Amino acid sequence: GHRQHTSAGVKVVGMSGTAEYEALAAEEASPMKKEEEPMFNKLMAALPPEHRAKAEEDPLDILIIVRGFQKENPREEKTLEALMKIITWRDKIGYFDMLLKHYPGEQEFHKYWPEHIYGSDKYGHFMQVIRIKDINIEKVEELGEDVVEVLQGQKMKAYGMYKKQLMAKSGVQRYKHSLVVDLDGVSMSLTSSKHRNFLKKIFDVGTHYFPETMWKIYLLNSPYLFRGIWVVAKPWLHPITQAKVNVLGSFSSSMKHMEADGIPKAAMPDWMGGGCKGQSTEQWLQGLLANGGQLPP
Repeated sequence: GHRQHTSAGVKVVGMSGTAEYEALAAEEASPMKKEEEPMFNKLMAALPPEHRAKAEEDPLDILIIVRGFQKENPREEKTLEALMKIITWRDKIGYFDMLLKHYPGEQEFHKYWPEHIYGSDKYGHFMQVIRIKDINIEKVEELGEDVVEVLQGQKMKAYGMYKKQLMAKSGVQRYKHSLVVDLDGVSMSLTSSKHRNFLKKIFDVGTHYFPETMWKIYLLNSPYLFRGIWVVAKPWLHPITQAKVNVLGSFSSSMKHMEADGIPKAAMPDWMGGGCKGQSTEQWLQGLLANGGQLPP
């Protein structure tokens, strides 16, 4: 049997969950392993020249895809298929120049779908935070699917840069982060077919084109009604992602759960009782755009 152990004052019963996450965090931090090289080389060989040059500058970009599809079957076919989907999309939206220019609809998008960056867990995964009551889905829909797809892609790329900054400071390779959604104020209208298709489009950007980026997902203030929404949304997520979702209640019970997962109170949003003021994602993105797509000095 598993003995109880205390870490950082939190009693963890049963090591299986914790041990599994320790192993995942260790894999994430590790450089390319010998057994990953053949698949990595196959992906590199499949890249068109422009994409290959970029991948040589940032090999982690390709290693993430190798790792994201290692459990798929047939592995090579599924991994190459994912890679092709990603590079087709990158060509379509001009991925490599996304942090060099402003897009139409940018201000409205961040105004009506604001997000914030908060602190990190003990491994170094920051929290991307969305509060449903701040979102005006009708206004976001007015921008149109194509505009929103580009702006969502730009935002995901900006989060990737934030992780690069954290890595530069910590010296530990981390390409995943956690998503926290405060469901206070959520209404069932979000599940109407019109909104549902639009939301799926937004979440698909992350699922399809930014694989292996989610560490954990925390849903706070989940109302009873939400179970219905969850049933609708669950199939859009990869089974591995589904397993990362924590459907939680009040702020105080959510904080206990998050603390047990290795997130210090000081890193949690101040509005839920934590000690972190956070910064707006839009502000972070504007800093990158002002600095030619590079990390601010």
